[in-house]
Amino acid sequence: MRKFIISDIHGLGNVYYSIMNYLDNIKKEEEIELYINGDLFDRGIESTKILIDVYKRIKNQENIIYLGGNHELLMYQFYQKYLEKGLYSYFNDWYDNGDYITDDELYAYFDYDFKKLMKVVNYVSNLKIYHKFKETIKDKQIVLVHAKCPETVNDICDIRIKDDNKLVFSSVWSRNYDDIPLFSIFIPEKIKLGNDDYFTIIGHTPNKNKYGYFYNKEDNYLNIDGGCAGYACGLFEYDHIPLVEVKDNYLQILTFNNNNEIIYGNYFDGEKNIPYTDLELSNARKYLNNELKVKKYVF
Repeated sequence: MRKFIISDIHGLGNVYYSIMNYLDNIKKEEEIELYINGDLFDRGIESTKILIDVYKRIKNQENIIYLGGNHELLMYQFYQKYLEKGLYSYFNDWYDNGDYITDDELYAYFDYDFKKLMKVVNYVSNLKIYHKFKETIKDKQIVLVHAKCPETVNDICDIRIKDDNKLVFSSVWSRNYDDIPLFSIFIPEKIKLGNDDYFTIIGHTPNKNKYGYFYNKEDNYLNIDGGCAGYACGLFEYDHIPLVEVKDNYLQILTFNNNNEIIYGNYFDGEKNIPYTDLELSNARKYLNNELKVKKYVF
């Protein structure tokens, strides 16, 4: 079974549907699993459509493992703490992080039926926060988590978004502010996002490079947040989302953009990139849905 990872889609429909159509075409020939590493919604204008699409796919028994990120935590806190207990601050937190795109549309999608809406919210609340793969890179097992690898990683994660404790918060919100020069001036404290015992794949902190990912050798983690959030807000020029395929001892990474294109292909061996050949890239592009109509977004 082939295993794929995406992260931080943030409601950007063009990239999401390009990748899902690509994977749907592969599924006609091979069995696959897709791991979604949090922040599926908010900021992008198709946040609700994407969330519902993933929810329906999972209910239809597709092999999708959806992990929680900080935006999934914010949704849980808003609906199950603010609405049920009247804690206004949680509404502010989610709204300040782009919920107005998701919240209003979710209500409208369910015809303002709160019970139906809460079925989706309850599903999001039960998302696990990390996944440990059997596959290894540099003799270390791969762990997928939204922002920061926990110090203790069990073979099967039993920690969920609704636990809403310090470990959940750390796993979905932590950032190494060295990666954001402006912030590093004001927040000099370094946070270790990786784990010495594992090869960690994270998202959460958008990066600005043509591949949509970068490797931090010191902490031994790969960041695959290609900047959809920044693009959706009109702040980033890059809209690149890496589709990561997990192999033993290496990763295959295809970089998708907002125009239904695969623009880069690389093998990553845990330290360096090995570019696809022109033939390999051409073969990968055969799985794109060329009939997909790309929407032009105006921000």
